[in-house]
Amino acid sequence: MPDDFRYDLNNNNETPNANNSQMNFPMNSYAFNNKQDESFENFNQNGAPMRYSDTQPYTPPPQSFGGNYVPPGNANAYLQGKKKKNSGLKAALWCVCAGIGVVAAALVFFLVQSLTDSDSLEIQESHSRNAPYNRNSEVSYGEDVLLPDAPDVSADENGPQISTQNLNQSSSNENAANKAFKKASPSVVCISSYQSGSDYIITANGEGSGIIITEDGYIATNSHVVNDSNTTGVMITLNNGQQYLGSIIGIDKKTDLAVIKIDADGLTPADIANSDEIAVGDEAYAIGSPGGSSFSNTLTTGTVSAMNRVLSSNGYVKYIQTDAAINPGNSGGALINKDGYVIGMNTSKLVATDYEGMGFAIPSNTLVEIVNKLIKYGYVNDRGTLGIEGSTATLYSSKLNNIPQGMIISKIHSDSPLANTEVMANDIITAIDGKKVKSINEFIDMLKEYKPGDTVTLTIFRSSNSSGKKATTFDVDVILKEDKGN
Repeated sequence: MPDDFRYDLNNNNETPNANNSQMNFPMNSYAFNNKQDESFENFNQNGAPMRYSDTQPYTPPPQSFGGNYVPPGNANAYLQGKKKKNSGLKAALWCVCAGIGVVAAALVFFLVQSLTDSDSLEIQESHSRNAPYNRNSEVSYGEDVLLPDAPDVSADENGPQISTQNLNQSSSNENAANKAFKKASPSVVCISSYQSGSDYIITANGEGSGIIITEDGYIATNSHVVNDSNTTGVMITLNNGQQYLGSIIGIDKKTDLAVIKIDADGLTPADIANSDEIAVGDEAYAIGSPGGSSFSNTLTTGTVSAMNRVLSSNGYVKYIQTDAAINPGNSGGALINKDGYVIGMNTSKLVATDYEGMGFAIPSNTLVEIVNKLIKYGYVNDRGTLGIEGSTATLYSSKLNNIPQGMIISKIHSDSPLANTEVMANDIITAIDGKKVKSINEFIDMLKEYKPGDTVTLTIFRSSNSSGKKATTFDVDVILKEDKGN
C-alpha cells in the first residue's frame, strides 16, 4: 500500500493521508517471528481493522508445529520439548545461510562495480577523442576511432565573402511605433541648462528635452528644465547633433511651461493634436532624453492610462497619465500618439516604493494655450488670482467636524486682495458668486472663468473657536489680481 494512504476505520476505504500519520493495516496474521505483537491488538481475529475503542483481549488461533496439531492451551509445553533438539540444527542452518548471503552479496558488488568502471572508462575515452559516446555504435570498442585532420589552409583573397540582406520592408510592415518615431523625432531636442552667465564650457547643471513648435526656432519645454528662470543659459541639441545657444522667451511656473528661441530656420515643427480627442487605452509613446544627452532620441511605448489627473494643490493642469516609461531627462519631451502627433508634454512621474508605470504629461491643449501667450507676452497675461493657498475640506472631514465642504484657506500672501479683509487662515471658501465650491480643484476651475480686474463675491465659513464664538458665514467682495506665473 502507498505511504500516502490510510484506511478509513469507518468503511475500510483508502483515503489520502496528508499528514503521513501512523497507518492501521488490515492484517491476516496475528504476530511476527512467532511472537505476539501488542501494537497489533487493534485487529480482530479475522484480520479486519478495528477502532481503538473496540479492541478485545487477544486469543491466538490453533497452530500446527511440525505437522502435529497442538491445541492453543498446550503449545508452550510442546515447544519446550522440541527446543533442545532443534537448537543445534537451527544454529548450523543459520551459519550456512549467513555464509551464502555474504558470498552472494560480494559477487553482486564486484559485478556492479566492474560494469560501472567499464562504462566510466569508455565514456572518458570517447570524450578524449571528441567523439560522442554511443552504446549502440557499430564500431568495436577495441578499435581506434580518429577524426580526420584539419585542412591545411591560409587566407585567400578569392575566398568566400558574406553580406547583409536588405529587409525590403514596405510601409505596411512598419508598426505604429516605427511610424510615430520617424514622424516626431526630428521635432524633439535635448536641452542643457547652465548657470546664468556661464561660458558653456562648464558642465551643464541639468538636461532635459524640448519640442520644436515653429520652423524658425521656437521650442517649448518645462519651466523646471530651465530652472524656472528667464536668465538660465541653455544649449539646444537637435536630433541630428547640431547645437544652438538659446534664449528664454518666457516661463510659467503655474503650468510648468517655458518657451525658448534659437537662431535657426528650416526646422521640423511637431504636429500637435487636440488632446480632448484622445481616450484611455490609446497608444502613447514618449520621446526625449532620459538620463540626458547620452540617451537622446529615446522612444518608450505605452498607453494613455487616465485623463484629468491633478498632481498638486495649484490644480492649473489636468494631466494625462501614461505607462510609457518617463525618467529624469524626459521632461519637456513629447508624448505622441500612434500617428506621431503630440498629445502632451512629458513632465513628471510618480516615484515611490511599490509604484511603477505612472508618468504624467501636460495635455497638448494646455500646452498650446500657455505657449502662445508666452510667445506673445512673455507671460500668461489674463489669469486672475486671489493670492492664497489652500486645501480641500472633504466630505469626511465636514461630517466629522461639522463644517461645510469647500476650500480651506491655509495661507494668505501679503499681496493678496484678501490681505486687507476680515478673511483669515483656516476660513473655508464655500462659494464664488453663489456657485458652491466643494474642493480646491473646483475653486481653481471656477476662477479660470474670470480675468484680472474682475470682482468676485466669496462666501466664507468660519467655525466656532475656543473663545466661545459661534460658527459664522459671511460674504466678501474682492478684485482679482493678475497672475503672471513667475
